[in-house]
Amino acid sequence: MGDSQGIRNGPNALALAAALIAAALIGTNAKAQGGSGYFRYADARLALKHAVAVSEEPTDRADERRTLVFLSAEPLDAAAIAAAFDAADAVRDQKPAGGYVRVCIAADGSECGLYYSPEGFNSGGYGELSLQRNEPAHIAGRWLLAKGDFLGTPYDYDLRFDTPIVPAPGSDLPAGGGAPGAAYNAWLDALAKGDVAALRRMGGEDARWRFPDDDPGTVKESLKSLRDGEPLRAQISRGRQHADQAVLWVEGVDRDDIRRRGRVLMRRSAAGWQHVESDLDSVDE
Repeated sequence: MGDSQGIRNGPNALALAAALIAAALIGTNAKAQGGSGYFRYADARLALKHAVAVSEEPTDRADERRTLVFLSAEPLDAAAIAAAFDAADAVRDQKPAGGYVRVCIAADGSECGLYYSPEGFNSGGYGELSLQRNEPAHIAGRWLLAKGDFLGTPYDYDLRFDTPIVPAPGSDLPAGGGAPGAAYNAWLDALAKGDVAALRRMGGEDARWRFPDDDPGTVKESLKSLRDGEPLRAQISRGRQHADQAVLWVEGVDRDDIRRRGRVLMRRSAAGWQHVESDLDSVDE
């Protein structure tokens, strides 16, 4: 009995107690990781159990970067979301049961809105957002609204998240965007000149229906719609390539002398680098 008492009350007992406390804390922190809470809209209530966070860079300006947190009832593929040109599209493609909530957090730590699917409900400026961590690699916080009303429809939410920010995959491209950058500017040149044959080669899969051989009216409309909002020539500040996909951060002036800034998605095929999509906004000079 004496030896047993010594183990319970001596130095070994203190070490054992410390280990048990540490294990308990680790378990508590593990449970805190991810997402929890709920979102209620009318009679629909989504219980949240998981969270994924990614960084969104709509332009090359650091003050315009955002963190997007997606909360859901079931796990989401974080790697696919981080690799996507449009993170929300990647989440929708995964079709999480019951939908999802997207929380937007601006570079300065303020909220830049939330979105609730499947209702297609957007909101911002309501409730209270508090962040416990807001770091390049991790985000943790809570956004609470006890009572809200949208055109007579009640809603409320308690959104909690504590999760790493999954980085976009890939490696940096050389100055000017390398081969994808050169291909984008070549596509812009062909667009400005109305070189339909070149646009068919460099326009990816969409070129098949945008520039049909037997429909000059569709070709004319496609040229007009594509020219709207695209710069005549792009300054490419940087780029990132992942496998056969590249994202370019670009800026330039369009045919209406409006400065455009944003991102461009390029994809490599057997025919070379092809333009897929542009996400450009007008900016003040």
